[in-house]
Amino acid sequence: MSITIPPWSPYEGLLSLLSNGRKTLTAAFADVVQCRAGFPPYELPEIFAAPSDEGENDAARDLVRLDAEHLARMFANGRLATFARPLGGGEVVSIDARLWELDDPLARFATGAFNLEQWPDPQAPPTHRIFVHDAQFDEWLAALKPLGSLTARQVEEIVDPQLRAARAVAARRANSAPMVKLEDGELAKTLSSDPPGVGPLLLTVEEVSELIGRSVSSIYGDEKKGAFPERIKLGSSSRWRKDEVLA
Repeated sequence: MSITIPPWSPYEGLLSLLSNGRKTLTAAFADVVQCRAGFPPYELPEIFAAPSDEGENDAARDLVRLDAEHLARMFANGRLATFARPLGGGEVVSIDARLWELDDPLARFATGAFNLEQWPDPQAPPTHRIFVHDAQFDEWLAALKPLGSLTARQVEEIVDPQLRAARAVAARRANSAPMVKLEDGELAKTLSSDPPGVGPLLLTVEEVSELIGRSVSSIYGDEKKGAFPERIKLGSSSRWRKDEVLA
């Protein structure tokens, strides 16, 4: 059986497909993206349909790509078992961990399916769905650390690898700098009062609400009136700079 599955379309509805002791790759990846990047699965089609902007749209896509590469490494090193089942149902077979040695695994996560005879070709008409060992995945996800609130600098470094490298060099130089004593007796490096890699936290609206003790609706209302800092768009999600909120 061969059908067409538009990339990222499985995340619009996330159909519950039954398989004994297994869950679909798309359902597993939706959990990972929600946990790590904070994107609900239904936002993935919009994130990848958004135009390239060398900014928030590209940063959101890169975050999802990083999650796909991270999960694919778990498949490739055998920590998480994966399986193939014919579209529509049929005999389930194991996917050899070595097959996950892919240059770009993102296409597998975009559709959750592949062609059994042409595994390396993501453009081949899919014949099988991909499933993940449910119990193994739950244990792995339970131990997975969320990325947490992104900093503005982290977003910049996702978009600009050269900037990340420059900051890493500066950080190493700062770590080797001599210590000086401040007036209050505290010790500090002689370089940079703003350590490289540390920037203003980006908060969700719920975190803003908890921080300042105001309702979500009042935050949106004041923002619309120009009485509250404007949000930063990351794909279909929004974040606020913590320093601007506190100010």
